[in-house]
Amino acid sequence: MCGRFTQMMSWSQVHDLYRYKESVAPSRMTARYNGAPTQDFAACRLDEAGRRTVVRLRWGLVPSWAKDVRMGFRLINARSETVHSKPSFAAAFRSRRCLVPANGWFEWRRDGRNRQPYFLALADGSPLSFAGLWERWNSPAETRETFTIITTAASPGLEDIHHRQPAIVDPARFDDWLDPSSPVSGLLDLVREPYAGPYEKRPVSAKVNSVRNNHPDILEPAVERGLF
Repeated sequence: MCGRFTQMMSWSQVHDLYRYKESVAPSRMTARYNGAPTQDFAACRLDEAGRRTVVRLRWGLVPSWAKDVRMGFRLINARSETVHSKPSFAAAFRSRRCLVPANGWFEWRRDGRNRQPYFLALADGSPLSFAGLWERWNSPAETRETFTIITTAASPGLEDIHHRQPAIVDPARFDDWLDPSSPVSGLLDLVREPYAGPYEKRPVSAKVNSVRNNHPDILEPAVERGLF
């Protein structure tokens, strides 16, 4: 699964990544060194005119038919194997797809009682784009836009850490992923094929276990704790 990730880019870097025409996002981007569910993140999607735009969405998808927003706590990830058929995600998969920019994500390797956190990122340090879905939920009191991150089987280079990883969209496939007219079969192939990398696998300290720790030093390399 993917339960924490980093989003620590400037708006200029996000623009370079997506080449969007306009944005309704705030002028300053909030640095998420230890980003967690229920927090807001930048995401790229198409506007009503079919142009790329960047907006802020809350992590934890709330379907339009949900009775209340608490459902989002359970829907931070969508499995690539069932994303097209599960009622919580099927409608969004057909027509409300987005890209979630990230510098990397965290995963915990288990060895008995030990849980060693790792920061996983592309080896060259370039940004990633997670395959996401978004929804708009309305009530008399508020309108909330939320997202989920699609996960798939881990690539061979990461499966020693965890058996799942976020589905990553290659920049050459951005248009295919965002286009609501793209055939479902091709989209399923896209998210079910794990991105090969190569990746950096950096052990980090247990500070990342607390979402209150949102500062750059949680990304510093740490000594692995008796796993080898």
